[in-house]
Amino acid sequence: MPPNAAIVAPSQDREPRRISGVDTAAPDNGGSRWYVVQTKPHAESRATFHLERQNYNVFCPLIRKTTRHARKLTPGFAPLFPGYLFLNFDISRERWRSVNGTFGVVRIVMQGDVPQPVPFGVVEILQERTTGGVINWVSTLETGQSVRISDGPFAGLMAKLEHLGERGRVHVLLDLLGRTVSVGLHCEALAPAV
Repeated sequence: MPPNAAIVAPSQDREPRRISGVDTAAPDNGGSRWYVVQTKPHAESRATFHLERQNYNVFCPLIRKTTRHARKLTPGFAPLFPGYLFLNFDISRERWRSVNGTFGVVRIVMQGDVPQPVPFGVVEILQERTTGGVINWVSTLETGQSVRISDGPFAGLMAKLEHLGERGRVHVLLDLLGRTVSVGLHCEALAPAV
């Protein structure tokens, strides 16, 4: 599920506020909103394929991830929110109930009898940080920040960001064998620690 953001609804007598990078004002997009769809395990791409065939606008942000199997490291991609994706539609004009019967989909996340919309700005911020569908965390990283290495031989380890280079190279401090070691990596191999 998307991370919780502090949202405060704007009052009628003043301008909408931006809180935690999320704009609480409704954009002018003709009534369409983003909704969360729960998918079957490891079926995000299958659900995306079938929803796009039904002409839905689907967004499933990815992160770089290295998997280990049989002593081999295989670089690849994984969903940022495993088991979930975002779907954009107008609840008053489109036949959204068919989404629940789509291959790979479990259900739309609901609030009572209607789909629960994602707060304005959450998906848009994620889309701004994607390049080719993959989340790019570089703009959010700061020196001294704790990060998780998501790609390469140190995948899965926590580190402290020591230096941001100009050409996409970073140096992190890893605690290996009781010593702190500086390691150079490409910035795309890092994600903020949560």
